[in-house]
Amino acid sequence: MKGEEVRRRTYMILPAGGTGQHAVHHGTFAHPLKARVVDSEDRTPVTELPVTFAWDTMSQQALFEGAQETVTVLTDPQGYAETPPLVAGDAAGTASFAVTAAGAPPVRVEITVDR
Repeated sequence: MKGEEVRRRTYMILPAGGTGQHAVHHGTFAHPLKARVVDSEDRTPVTELPVTFAWDTMSQQALFEGAQETVTVLTDPQGYAETPPLVAGDAAGTASFAVTAAGAPPVRVEITVDR
C-alpha cells in the first residue's frame, strides 16, 4: 500500500491506585501501586502490555517485596497493572517511582515513609 501511512499506536499511563499513601519504616504499604494503560486516541484499555514500575529516588525509602527496586507486570483485560506489595525502608521521606510502558510517556508516582 504505497503512500499509506501506518498509524503507530500511542498510549497513556494513568495512575490508578496506591499513590500518596504512607507507611512506617519497615512496614508494608496498605495498597500496591496500580496504573492503567489506555489508547491515547479512543481511551480503550490496552491488554497484555508490560508495565515497569521502577524506583526513582536517591535513597531506598521503599522496595517491592523481595527487595526489588523494579518490577514489570502485564496489564489485565481492563488495562490495569498492579505491583506486588511495597515495603518501607529505613529512611523517612518520599519515594518516587517511574511507571513506563512502550508507546506511552512515563509518569511518576509517590509514596511516603513516616518515622
